Amino acid sequence: MSNLATRILVALVGIPIVVAIILAGGWWLAGLCAAIAALGAGELYRMAHAKGIRAIPVVGIPAAGLVPLALHGGCIACLPALLAAACGIALLVHLRRGIEGALSALSVTVLGTVYPGLFVLWLIPLRQWNVSSPLDGAWVVLAMITGIWICDTAAYFAGRSIGRRPLAPTVSPKKTWEGAFAGGITTILWCSVVVPAVLPWGTAWLGAAIGATIGTVGQLGDLAESLLKRDAAIKDSSAIIPGHGGVLDRFDSVIATAPAVYGLLLLLRWFAFVP
Repeated sequence: MSNLATRILVALVGIPIVVAIILAGGWWLAGLCAAIAALGAGELYRMAHAKGIRAIPVVGIPAAGLVPLALHGGCIACLPALLAAACGIALLVHLRRGIEGALSALSVTVLGTVYPGLFVLWLIPLRQWNVSSPLDGAWVVLAMITGIWICDTAAYFAGRSIGRRPLAPTVSPKKTWEGAFAGGITTILWCSVVVPAVLPWGTAWLGAAIGATIGTVGQLGDLAESLLKRDAAIKDSSAIIPGHGGVLDRFDSVIATAPAVYGLLLLLRWFAFVP
């Protein structure tokens, strides 16, 4: 089976599952976030291993997965305690290894817990953003995710057809300023139509603001993951999703965008632009 056919088949199976989980919310979404966080942490440690850094996955992976579960369980105070415990246990584990590589190993272990653990968890409060219906938050999350897909697609095709100026040549040589601009504009247009269509309190201006956030932060999130992979000299973070690479490859923009969109809504609520 060709790589394109594999990608399409996996998307046809995976997209309805993700949509159903977002609509269901609750522990289903928390479980998905925990899986993304834990698998993403494992992929980060794989990159570190390629660089000769011996992180401590036995500590970082469970800690990353527990972060979204703790938030959904209502134990906000557990988050700093969890991170402190992960740091302490990792330090104790490395004491048995000796001095060599301690700084890099402990730093990467903590990074694996924070990214993607502390970033992807923002999908949970974003899904809980309810004003006129219990599904308001679900529509916001789905608008965000479809906006990311639209942005990636528009940036890809525009970059291939009219792209001339490299966006970040040392990090991702194929990305161009033209593609990034096309992706951002397309996402703004998409969200300015979708957001007022699915949210009774949504407006075209709110959609445009969300689209601009997605088009900017989402592409930065993609570049951030490309930076890590480029440093590790690997093409994909893993091969866990056939035809698509790893969890970080598929969810890097979502991980970056979720806290940004939630922060935008909080800011707009503060100024009474959204209910």
